[in-house]
Amino acid sequence: MKSLPTISIVTCLFNSDLIFFRKGLSSIENQHYPKKLIEHIVMDGGSTNGSMELAKKYGCKVFIRKDLLEEAQERMAIGIKKAKNDLILILEADNILSSRNWLMEMIQPFLADKRIFCTYSAYYGYNKSLPATTRYSALFGTPEPTVYFLKKNEKISIVDKHYDKGEILGETKNYFVVRFKRENLPVLGDNGSLFLRSAMEKVNIDPEVYAHPDAFAKLLDLGYDTFGVVKNGIIHIANPNILGMVKGKLWLKKVYYDHQRYKRIYYVFSWRSKKDIFNVMKFIFFSITIIIPIFEAVRGFIKIRDLAWFLHPVICLAMLFGYGWSEILWIKKRLMFSSFASQL
Repeated sequence: MKSLPTISIVTCLFNSDLIFFRKGLSSIENQHYPKKLIEHIVMDGGSTNGSMELAKKYGCKVFIRKDLLEEAQERMAIGIKKAKNDLILILEADNILSSRNWLMEMIQPFLADKRIFCTYSAYYGYNKSLPATTRYSALFGTPEPTVYFLKKNEKISIVDKHYDKGEILGETKNYFVVRFKRENLPVLGDNGSLFLRSAMEKVNIDPEVYAHPDAFAKLLDLGYDTFGVVKNGIIHIANPNILGMVKGKLWLKKVYYDHQRYKRIYYVFSWRSKKDIFNVMKFIFFSITIIIPIFEAVRGFIKIRDLAWFLHPVICLAMLFGYGWSEILWIKKRLMFSSFASQL
């Protein structure tokens, strides 16, 4: 791949925030990358707020699947199958490319190292004008403190210079070369992941069972274990309301974890992993006592003076109680089902 590769962008859409979606589309349009080498596929669930029309205005190929409104991952898998170009870029409707050179920076590892089949940004994009929860995500490398304490986030804090995930095989001025194993594989495949279409075709067989973390676990089993982690950022707009953020995470847990327990290939948390259990216990203890979250917030604030750091103890507690209540409901449902089944 010596010449510039062609890129298929795939986005799942449903009544997205028009302001941020427009900014995301504009950030693609303003890229210093040949437009003839880019296609943008949008898989819409039946938007009614004008976001579908906005996508068409920017030249996107829009496919409407109202029947898959609740199945965003299946829509994404179908969009991936429709892609025809060398590389596939997964961009959500709340993603904004952080510079005009973003695409050019992301393809460089592919051109330099044949081992690399996927690249992604090391950071979430940050600036003071973004919502506080979005800045929090960039400051900690994830909007999700549970993932943070489990060490399953693929991005690092914007204050960190060294990438601490996986095995570092090499480093250049612009990116890290990283190899992962099953035991240290973070959650991959979303928010600006760029990968070889030829690789994804080997695991994206049935869209009905597609989940991006599972897809990358399968790719790892096939020998695709080397990534280019680029020293740039991609903006990921988080829900500006903490309660709304928690509800969103609980919905994801319900759909992609609770409904598929024992069927998934990749688990953010596994009861079979002593490391995961230990880290979850730390998360519970730290969240209840709030000392460590406050310490981490103060330490970060010294480096970057942003009050968004201090959302950390609040979001930790909110997610702890949210996930705790969700687990209680799931266990209660299982017990009721077991009791009913035993009476048959």
